[in-house]
Amino acid sequence: MIKIGQFNFLKISRQSTRGTFLEAGPLGQVFLPAKLTPSYCRPGDKIQVFLYRDSHDEVVATTKKPRVEVGGVACLKVVSVSRVGAFLNWGLPKDLLVPFGEQSKKMEVDEYHIVRVYEDNTGRICGSSKLNKLLKAETTGLKKGDAVNLIIGDKTDLGYKVIVNQKFWGVLHNSDVYQDFKYGQSIKGYIKNLRQDHRVDICLKQPGAIGDESLASKILSKVENSDGFLPISDKSPPELIYKTFNVSKKVFKAELGKLYKQRKIIIDKNGIKLAN
Repeated sequence: MIKIGQFNFLKISRQSTRGTFLEAGPLGQVFLPAKLTPSYCRPGDKIQVFLYRDSHDEVVATTKKPRVEVGGVACLKVVSVSRVGAFLNWGLPKDLLVPFGEQSKKMEVDEYHIVRVYEDNTGRICGSSKLNKLLKAETTGLKKGDAVNLIIGDKTDLGYKVIVNQKFWGVLHNSDVYQDFKYGQSIKGYIKNLRQDHRVDICLKQPGAIGDESLASKILSKVENSDGFLPISDKSPPELIYKTFNVSKKVFKAELGKLYKQRKIIIDKNGIKLAN
């Protein structure tokens, strides 16, 4: 089925100096400008194109890749505001309209907003930042340890709200946060826990990974290989701790405390060293 707002494989019916005409079933023929047509294409070939409505409301084709398709979620920049809504840059000549009625809060130029793209009942492609009505709180089809794609949402007292695989809400708890994230940032993660209420907790390291060296062993090994002194302590920035040990500052501090109580290390303001 041919869909507007998504990529489709269409057959070339004819070509001219202006561009290429593609067979699009019930939509008739759609036009692809010559500058966007691959040089190797000939009538009868099938090529992958994205279909959308131009400023004249005609369906046209492009080989450019937008930042998001219909049904998808992305963080986009507001480039203008008019009497009908805000327009966001989604990588195509015609900007994406977010009607005022689909804005969770009023959008202003140069702001970034996470939106889901949809086709309205008139066939127009629009965006909505009212994500709570579009995304599911309860997950299906996922299991613990699954790798997932995440979009960082708002920060809360618990951590970060995250959008999982562009479909579900999840939570990345503070205890699993190794660094600061930006609103709308895309990252990889894993399913940490599927709760009884069918909601999901996220972590950034695969749970129960086989063959992982213990954190205590990693810390002692790093100190030993640094001539007995490692310039990282419980006062170090979270980013440095994560880069070195791939854990959050909270987890690192807890492990340091255990090693200190076991009298295996000495902690000072500049770093840690092996106890004699």
